[in-house]
Amino acid sequence: MPDALLAIPEESKRYLDMVGGAGSERLDRYRAYREYYNGDHNTQLTDRQRAYLQIKIGAEFNDNYCPVVVDVLAERLEVTGFNAEGQDEDLWQWWDDNRMDHNQGVVHTAAIRDGDAYVLVQWDNDNARPDFAYEPAFDGSEGVEVVYDPDCRGRPLFAVKQWRDGQKRRRLNLYMPDRVEKYVRNDDEAGNWLPYQPEGDESWPIPWVSGDGEALGIPLIHFRHQDKGYNYGKSELRDVVPLQNALNKAIIDLVAAADTTAFRIYWMLGDDPSDLEVTPGSWIFSSKPPSGDDGVAVGFFPGEDLSRLIEFKDAFVTEIARISRTPGHHFQIGGNRPAEGTLKQEEAGLVAKAGKAMKSFGNSWEDVIVMARKLWATFGGEPVLNPDEPINVQWASAEVRTDPTVDEKLKAGVPREIIWREMGYSPDEIEEMKETDEYQQRQAQAQVMLALAEQGGQDEG
Repeated sequence: MPDALLAIPEESKRYLDMVGGAGSERLDRYRAYREYYNGDHNTQLTDRQRAYLQIKIGAEFNDNYCPVVVDVLAERLEVTGFNAEGQDEDLWQWWDDNRMDHNQGVVHTAAIRDGDAYVLVQWDNDNARPDFAYEPAFDGSEGVEVVYDPDCRGRPLFAVKQWRDGQKRRRLNLYMPDRVEKYVRNDDEAGNWLPYQPEGDESWPIPWVSGDGEALGIPLIHFRHQDKGYNYGKSELRDVVPLQNALNKAIIDLVAAADTTAFRIYWMLGDDPSDLEVTPGSWIFSSKPPSGDDGVAVGFFPGEDLSRLIEFKDAFVTEIARISRTPGHHFQIGGNRPAEGTLKQEEAGLVAKAGKAMKSFGNSWEDVIVMARKLWATFGGEPVLNPDEPINVQWASAEVRTDPTVDEKLKAGVPREIIWREMGYSPDEIEEMKETDEYQQRQAQAQVMLALAEQGGQDEG
């Protein structure tokens, strides 16, 4: 419960004044990138456009490529292990217990989308192990932020987590290298932060030190994408959003042109077939008969060619692919999937981006495991892990694995029966093929070659 009688350290008062102050533009960008990723682009449509697109008021219309740009890169990032002599199995067990085979993708996606993401490392008393939890970057309402020393770039002063609880209150935790301070205030944003000491907590602030009294360090680990040496990262969507807006506009113009000019418009002189409305099947007419004729004339204006507008729209898709270095086949530009050599060339930029992300995120994952090892030494038990043993993260290859050809499999010694099974042949069909003369001859030749090879090996011995 909040306790106004608890004394707030002067250092903490200064830190609380820093919370939510600087970086408001960055927080706005976090919100914008999440909205664009989720398809909330705030595209403007006329009532007529909403009618023929069958879009309800408040619903969105867009051709959203933002998730493609983010997800294609995130899917190339997969931690496969940690290299620490004598500790590999223990470290990986913590990883596995926290279901990081899935959750690492959540962290990578958030960091690529927003530019920044965080992992909170805590001790799980119930399961007696370190606990890893993804935390989103603070967007002005909820989330996490690491605040850095303005006089020394890259040196964190503290971390802060803000959220709303079920009692309509704002909660805030300050994470210092040696302690954790909890605060609360009314949800209306008014008033000062008050110390918060839940029932069961023996002290305020909560010590965050090892058994010998040394500070454990800030337990919120920062994942920065394309930080370029700065304190905070850069979203993969930063240069994509303007192009996405242009693409949405181009598609709306294309649909509008199709609605008004892409179809035949019939005209009539000398009669009134309907009220004028420019829609498919509408008429342009005049009740005055054709000059010098008392009859009725009927004709039509052919529809306009929309290929130029389609090319214009596709140009923005191509530009999104180019500016983000996302291979074009992920946007299905050009139809068929490129050949293997072309595919490898197309993906060179994406593979390079993934390599840079592995270096940055790899350092952060190593920091996560180092913090987990500190908590194990403080709150855990056996085995005792050497705190000075270096930890290196291992990644899966960022390059797409192409399936080998049948000839490559045969050269590698893969049995024909397995290849046939992979090709979809049934067990009965495989048995029939094994009874053919060709198969029997191949088997006999293989036996002869094997015997000769074994004999040659014995003679040499």
